[in-house]
Amino acid sequence: MSVSKSLLTFQFDEQEFLECYWQRHPLLIKGALPNWQSPLSPEELGGLALEDDADSRLISKSKNGWALKQGPLIPTDFQRSDDWTLLVNGVDSWVPEVASLKQCLRFLPQWRFDDIMVSYAVTEGGVGPHFDRYDVFLVQGTGRRKWRLGEWCDDDTPRIKHEDLNLLQNFETSQEYVLEAGDVLYVPPGMAHWGIAETPCMTYSLGFRAPAIAALLARWTDKTLEGLDPELLLEDRASVTNPPRPGEITSAHWDNAREAIQNSMAALDDGSWLGEVVTENGECAPPPHEHARALCLHTGARLAWQAIDDQCCVYANGEMLRVPIASQTVLERLCSDETLTPEELASVHPELLSFLSMSGALVSLD
Repeated sequence: MSVSKSLLTFQFDEQEFLECYWQRHPLLIKGALPNWQSPLSPEELGGLALEDDADSRLISKSKNGWALKQGPLIPTDFQRSDDWTLLVNGVDSWVPEVASLKQCLRFLPQWRFDDIMVSYAVTEGGVGPHFDRYDVFLVQGTGRRKWRLGEWCDDDTPRIKHEDLNLLQNFETSQEYVLEAGDVLYVPPGMAHWGIAETPCMTYSLGFRAPAIAALLARWTDKTLEGLDPELLLEDRASVTNPPRPGEITSAHWDNAREAIQNSMAALDDGSWLGEVVTENGECAPPPHEHARALCLHTGARLAWQAIDDQCCVYANGEMLRVPIASQTVLERLCSDETLTPEELASVHPELLSFLSMSGALVSLD
């Protein structure tokens, strides 16, 4: 049988959260992870920020205002007297113990998950008042941080003039919380928030991004055009009226053209556009060696699947494959961060195993 990892969960009512808070209201979950300890120290996070491949930055505030320095950083960057915060994106791709935090939110669509950003702040450190376009769960790792929540924001909300940072010009506090180790604060998209460290502290930010409507429409349109006969012309039959007014495009003409487009998109829709878009830009691992005895999902890979009739559409890092519906069990295990043992590997559909390996979604554990 498969080998599963120890499961982390937030201590709260998941169903109530979905019905009352998800993308609606913020929620403080005190003691969400009562026995959890930060898997990283400030020194370890600082060491990661020195790596060329790490996505890191340091934000500071002094009497001269806000400043940003992009990584890779150097050790002397941390020798400073102002109020500063170090942030490293995608730490779940580097540290398996950090990646395990994703298990806490298994009740949400996994394909919405983006990454885990880890930050360290000195006392009074923070990144300033801002808002995000994605859902975020702020997990307090060490120390104490005060979070102030403000108004709902959009593209028209005034910002300060800064060439590097996107900070709010005005901030009106509507709610205020102090988070200690193991506490979690959920902030929905568009809500202004501002975290200030009361002590040196570390915070783990679990981000859930939604795909842009423009990206979905573009992919759906591209898929339709791939299957559409370029010689197929618009039929106007009932939309033509007599007598016409010279040069007029009538509402009947417009309705007829729109209906023709919608019918074409519906008739040629194989559903693959959503899965391909939401799994794009995943990290790819080298193909596991031919005689690997145990495989699991690469931490940075993006994997999703969709059951359609008697088939399973598999999406890995933006690519698609159709396999028999029986492959669903294996896909569920991989998406649950479980390890496929030798016995299971022998039963995996060969085409599926090859597809996942070549798309960079699998890694060998031996």
